[in-house]
Amino acid sequence: MVRNLATTLSVIIHTNRKHRIQAYISIALVLMCYVAGLVASHYLYFQKNPRIDQTDFNPALMDSSVRPDGDKLTNIVIPSATDSDAMVECALQLYNLANYNLQHDSKVAYAVNTNTEVLKVATGGIRYMVKNNNELFKADYFYVPDSGIASSFAKNASPEYTNYGYRYYYNDSQKVGREQKAKDLSYAIQSNGTILFGVNWNDLYYDNNITKTPTEFVSSNKDYKYYNYVWNKETVLSATVQYFEDKGYYELVVEIDATNEDAVKDGLKALRDGAGDEEAYYTKIVETVQIWDNGRYKEFNTMDSWASPHIHGMKRIGTTYAANDYRTTFYYDDYSLNISNYQYAQEFINSLS
Repeated sequence: MVRNLATTLSVIIHTNRKHRIQAYISIALVLMCYVAGLVASHYLYFQKNPRIDQTDFNPALMDSSVRPDGDKLTNIVIPSATDSDAMVECALQLYNLANYNLQHDSKVAYAVNTNTEVLKVATGGIRYMVKNNNELFKADYFYVPDSGIASSFAKNASPEYTNYGYRYYYNDSQKVGREQKAKDLSYAIQSNGTILFGVNWNDLYYDNNITKTPTEFVSSNKDYKYYNYVWNKETVLSATVQYFEDKGYYELVVEIDATNEDAVKDGLKALRDGAGDEEAYYTKIVETVQIWDNGRYKEFNTMDSWASPHIHGMKRIGTTYAANDYRTTFYYDDYSLNISNYQYAQEFINSLS
């Protein structure tokens, strides 16, 4: 179109004034029609996506500076940096304590911001978890760009792993729960930088009743660990532990052995499902964890690199190298602990009564 307009303009310059005016009017009409077409297609695109409801939820009001209740730890001794084995043991001590408290504490919430980069193209997701006494609510939203390389990958992969909305609720006192995974998802970035989502909960991949007590509750009679990788003396390659006394937390930097099957088995299935490749594998895993000095999680950030010999069946491009960046922030403030504040939570709970 631009080339045609340039040709038309060169002709106009060499015509008389009357013809030039008529030509300018013609060009203006063409441009108006072109812009109108763009607006119409933009409007129709958003019309076909789920409407964003329950916009009262404001993630910016979640306050990660609120320190959870609990006595300051007195039994943590950080070893010399030259004693690598003792440093790993110290990291495991703090990690296991934080997992214990996450399961046994009655009130805690977290939000996970996910960024996945494939061939320099980023996709994203946000996950929420809230445990408030006997109630547990989870939400998970994953989205890809609507055009470009990432969109092409999404079309080749199962859409169940590339564009969806998910919600989960369980009441431990009533022993009743439900989970849903929806096919259609839209999103909008708010003026404060947070993201809200539109989900069509009438078009689902599945709608299941929950019969097993989730491990977030002590009543599950199972050990709980946060995230998908196994931490122990055999799976941890290296660790460092620092204590920031003025800020009141420990920071752990741990590298997990990406080649150890026991270390990655819980995350490998999800990785391969998302990549659409049964041969996808991890190449490096580093986790940076902040734990309040009363033994409660503050932040948990995971950076894992992985490779796929034929991502989504596209063997022609050879091995693809990619990275996942998961940043978890834990919350203990009143706003974050109120399940009814979250999008699509209260209506879901009401549907069980």
